[in-house]
Amino acid sequence: MSFLPPWLGLLLALLALGLLAAGVLQRGLKKQVQVVGPGQQSQANRRIAQEHLADLDRALAEGRLTALQHHAARDELLRHLLDDAAQSEDTPVAAVPARWLWMVVALVLLSGLSYVQLGAPQTWWPEPLSQRVQISATTPEKLAEQTRVWQDATQKRPEDAEAWLTLARLHAAQNAHAPAEQALARVLVLSPEPDLWIERAQMKALSAGGVYTGEPWQWIQDVLRAQPQHLNALVLAGSAALSEKRHGAAQDYWQRALALVPADTEAGQGLQQALAKTAEMAAAPGATAAALSAATPAGDTKPLIQGEVRVSPEVQSQISAGATLFVYAMAEEGSRRPVAIWRGTPTSWPVRFALSDSMGMGAPPVLSSLAQVRLVARISKTGSAQKQEGDLQVELPGVKTGVQGVVLQITGR
Repeated sequence: MSFLPPWLGLLLALLALGLLAAGVLQRGLKKQVQVVGPGQQSQANRRIAQEHLADLDRALAEGRLTALQHHAARDELLRHLLDDAAQSEDTPVAAVPARWLWMVVALVLLSGLSYVQLGAPQTWWPEPLSQRVQISATTPEKLAEQTRVWQDATQKRPEDAEAWLTLARLHAAQNAHAPAEQALARVLVLSPEPDLWIERAQMKALSAGGVYTGEPWQWIQDVLRAQPQHLNALVLAGSAALSEKRHGAAQDYWQRALALVPADTEAGQGLQQALAKTAEMAAAPGATAAALSAATPAGDTKPLIQGEVRVSPEVQSQISAGATLFVYAMAEEGSRRPVAIWRGTPTSWPVRFALSDSMGMGAPPVLSSLAQVRLVARISKTGSAQKQEGDLQVELPGVKTGVQGVVLQITGR
């Protein structure tokens, strides 16, 4: 990659081409002047005059002209020769190429500046890998199908960083955080971008139940040491601090992040909401500084969605002893990261559940900030937080926050 800015590289290239064109044009004009210019015409006139003088001398010798006629004709011829010589010296041979040269330079500068203002000079830089990969699948079936395709791709092309990142994000979209983190580890060997380190830190923490202690915090801090104004690192650092009930630190990170984005954008509004919620939590009645750093603020455990999970007789016969039931809420749009998770080991059915802010992953949005969510109930034979083959699941979209008596009926896979 060149160290020159793309617009400067373009301008230099245009200048070089313009100078080359001007040089070729100047040489062509000089050659044209040499072929048909005034100098060559003057030489031809002199040859004609010499021949005319010879004719005059012969006419005098033969008696066809008198001496007076000879002198008059010779003087007239010489006067014409002097006029031609004077016209040849006054002809501005180099003026035409100079004008063309300045015109070409002006056009090159105008073209370069126009491109900088109206063009797309940013396309001269390769787009970062973290921005090139996008997941288009939205349904569980399509996500699973694409996951299989990209797993095969990484086996066939183990040095393809884009394939590994696509696989990582497909895993993340299915809440398979541990496989996503493992795929991201492979990506970072091939393309160590700061944004990808932040993405890996988030997946590592989510796979550990929202705990950022250890490597996730270390990776976040490494990025912030190198780039103190890294937006994604500041946002995730705030989420990590909030998960540890360090409200002041969370507010500090998010205030720094908010200074980097326009307040009226979606990102700016999300940060403002997170700051407002954190301020409410920090100002909870009776909360002391010590309590805020070590305990859950008052009001966090208040149930926001309550209901029960039912299973059909056919499904109940398939549930083995010790199976784990997960009930979690997700935002209707955007990330599929759960905003609240309930977990239990049922011994009888139906099973009642309640979701609150205290069951979140520690990062915004929190359950109470959403008007409605998508509920998911899943029965896991292995107890894994990531969906496995053979799990039984049901999803219910459009559930209003604050509702009671929700029924999730599991009838099959």
